[in-house]
Amino acid sequence: MKAKILNRRFSSFDVSSRRGFTVIEVLVGSLIMLTIVVATLALYTKSNTVSVDQQGFAELQHDVRAAMYFISRDIKSAGAGLPQQLAGYYVQAENNDNIGGPPINPDRLTILGNADPLRLFIQSFSPGSNVITVEPNQFEIYPYNTNAYPDDPVGLINRCIIVLPNPELNKRKGEVGRITAADFIANTITFERVQSANLKLPNGLTVGGDPADYVGGTVHFIEFRTYWLDVDGSYPGCITGTDGYLGVPGVLYVSQWNPLINGYEHLALAQNIEDLQFQFHGDINADQQLDDNNSDGTVDINDYQNWTDIYVPPEDGGGGGDDDDELDDDEAPAEPKTLTNKAIVYAGIRSVRVLILGKTANPYASFTGAPPDEVKKLYGKPAIADSPEFTQPDKHRRFLLESTAQIRNMSLGVYNTGTL
Repeated sequence: MKAKILNRRFSSFDVSSRRGFTVIEVLVGSLIMLTIVVATLALYTKSNTVSVDQQGFAELQHDVRAAMYFISRDIKSAGAGLPQQLAGYYVQAENNDNIGGPPINPDRLTILGNADPLRLFIQSFSPGSNVITVEPNQFEIYPYNTNAYPDDPVGLINRCIIVLPNPELNKRKGEVGRITAADFIANTITFERVQSANLKLPNGLTVGGDPADYVGGTVHFIEFRTYWLDVDGSYPGCITGTDGYLGVPGVLYVSQWNPLINGYEHLALAQNIEDLQFQFHGDINADQQLDDNNSDGTVDINDYQNWTDIYVPPEDGGGGGDDDDELDDDEAPAEPKTLTNKAIVYAGIRSVRVLILGKTANPYASFTGAPPDEVKKLYGKPAIADSPEFTQPDKHRRFLLESTAQIRNMSLGVYNTGTL
């Protein structure tokens, strides 16, 4: 009897468990599940888009900061290892070549100097054979000899040097070359001249001169570094894939002279750079005080000037003075825009302001609609120094970094009455 009752109960249970879902229930459940899946995918897609945008912006910030580090470091070391008489040639800046590019007007900055010390005094100079005889026992002062380099009297060989005339003669001359031989017994250096057509010396420093002018002059190691921005990926005189030139728009380069190839090698420091600007400040009027250029009684960041504000060449509307290779006895610094000798002007520079503007490679995918007024500057190019503003937002995010670098070798003996 008990078995029959149990069987009846299980039989009843089996019947009820065989009930299924109706079509409506299946459709409703599927719709709910589909809604959840679509919402999850939409959330993931949006999150991924924002993540990609932020990652691109983080990479841009990294590139800009890395470029700023190297530029600031070299500006601080401008003129290292060179005599004070060469102060007017430590730095030179100019508006970059924008052939074929947008109207951005980036600057380029050339820096002379070498932290590797060498200062050999010249006894005689034979231009025909490019042999310099230096005063006795000078090689022993420096580690660049056979004691330090037993297999290679290197330290000297293949190094780039600048040969300067006697500073008392006020000659704006110099010879640049590559050391090919060094005789530590005869105290001579033989070098191969750099062709002036391949290397433009800064601020009017020219090659050549009377050999007698170099007696009492000096020999120094020299490095030429130029920071510049390639706006359109087709820079005049550069060939894609040659000497490090990439041929890609928006790349910031440092180009360094290599005496072995008698030309420049280009190293890409950062990509996706939209603008590069340099401004400078110092004691241009040589009164031993930092200049108050806006006459507000305070020396601050607002007193920095664009390169074209200080020096205006005669062919560009500047005037006054002569532009020969020698300084006259009565020639003295005058109003900046009347000078034709750039070396006099640039000898007064004490600090350089660097402004680097980066732009993301791609428009922000998470950007929709028109940006509100308070963030339009983030998505459109701002005006920087003498470079114009682009008022139309293009959905590319910008990152502007600025820094001020003091030129240590030119900042001694200046009384600063301001807050800079």
